[in-house]
Amino acid sequence: MDKTGITIEEVLAIPILRNARVLAGSQGLNRVVQFIDVMEVPDLKGWVKEGVLMLTTAYAIRDNPSELAGLIRVLDQGGGAALAIKPARFLKGIPQDALDASDETGLPLIEVPSEIPYTDITRPIMERVLDRQASLLRRSEEVYRTLTTMVLQNSGIQAVSDNVAGLLRAPVAVIDNEGELIVSSPAGLAWDLSRTPLEWTINVDRRNVAKLLVDKEELDEMELVGIEQARLVLALELMRNKIVADTEMRLRGNFIDELLTPPVPPRHEVEQRARKLGLNVEHLWEVAVIEGDWAAGEEELLTKRLEEEARTRRVSPHVEFRSNRAVLFLPSMEIKRAEDNRNRLKPWADTLEGWATVKLPGLKGNRIGLGGQKRLWEIYDSYNEARKALNVSRRIGQGRLVIRYEEVEIYDLLGNAMESPEFSELFNRKLGKLRQYDEEHNGDLMRTFLYYLESRGSLIETSNRLFIHRNSVKYRLERIRDITGFDLNDSREQLVCQLCLIYYYMRVNPAE
Repeated sequence: MDKTGITIEEVLAIPILRNARVLAGSQGLNRVVQFIDVMEVPDLKGWVKEGVLMLTTAYAIRDNPSELAGLIRVLDQGGGAALAIKPARFLKGIPQDALDASDETGLPLIEVPSEIPYTDITRPIMERVLDRQASLLRRSEEVYRTLTTMVLQNSGIQAVSDNVAGLLRAPVAVIDNEGELIVSSPAGLAWDLSRTPLEWTINVDRRNVAKLLVDKEELDEMELVGIEQARLVLALELMRNKIVADTEMRLRGNFIDELLTPPVPPRHEVEQRARKLGLNVEHLWEVAVIEGDWAAGEEELLTKRLEEEARTRRVSPHVEFRSNRAVLFLPSMEIKRAEDNRNRLKPWADTLEGWATVKLPGLKGNRIGLGGQKRLWEIYDSYNEARKALNVSRRIGQGRLVIRYEEVEIYDLLGNAMESPEFSELFNRKLGKLRQYDEEHNGDLMRTFLYYLESRGSLIETSNRLFIHRNSVKYRLERIRDITGFDLNDSREQLVCQLCLIYYYMRVNPAE
């Protein structure tokens, strides 16, 4: 409800109404008057304005005084302020049910002396209402000028927040849609949402982007005016911050595009430009490539999670979304002293594995290729390694969600080297029968054999990677022995078979 006006209590303090009496509904004297109207007909449904003070001589209900109780209820339902009545000429008295209705609804029923003309009542009331509105307008303009000047002078959102807190004489805070603190006054205030503060939304581009919280039980008219101006100016400040962040993100993206497109700029140029864009050249960088279809909103959620992790690690990562691919540029502080290892955060690979395991939006069912740690001017190498890791994963069918290049580097190198016909002959001689069995029976013995060799003969690890029971692995190994005649415990035979399997998946078998 717009409270710009004067209360019934203030109305009764006007000299002309010094002899007016409150007959009932005195608990509603704090209701606010914004308009005055005169009742000419008893049917007010659909005509009541919020904040109206209704004047009447009761002429319209002179033959049926019982309608007065209904009129009071209609006024209350429409948000009316009070009913002022001159009963002397047309009513012998106020019906008890009308007094009861007034007390029940809290809508004041006021008896006005019959000799006072309506104009003598309406004029002073409306003068005070208009004065109050003009005062609030002047205050609104003053607050707006003060706050917008701070924005134009680039004082910062903290200064704006401090000014708003001073205006409202209460602690304030701005939080985002996830409840994360953007700014608070006093600065650094441990804002506890259990304090049930008053709150208002802040919109940017017709989107709700934040909330303004005020630690106060209630606000007066002047403070409510300040709130509206504060919401507007905070929206401007948040929009400006967003524009700055978007511009910086675009410039970072352009710079990283250059780093991923040989020839890479010289090291000294990379260091100079990186520092200007907030990219720490002292950190080691690794690139993660995530391939998959990104639904609406998933990009924003992944970016949000990355920002949260960055705050924990005190680093500045970057993310790019390109068609069906997300590319994450992940910095890590270089460990130079032995004692630093005790407080070292877990590797990015473990963090990404955790995100994928809990099916963070955008990562559900998608594999993640991760390159090695490089200097910023060598980041193209890490990007290339991440893509190769994904390629190996598609061919080998790694059971893990995050594939580090260092774990599959040998597959990539051997796959590129196995071009001679001798390798094809060796494969057919060693594993040709096993491949034929899989093709004829739609089996998976080849992959079972590869995972068994990779896990150094561990039945449990093999079963976990294949998502089957350990006894099923044992059965498959028996079939492999029967078909190939190999001694699976012979280390030389294991090496030859593993090389043949690498050749098959990297050079012969199509990608998944």
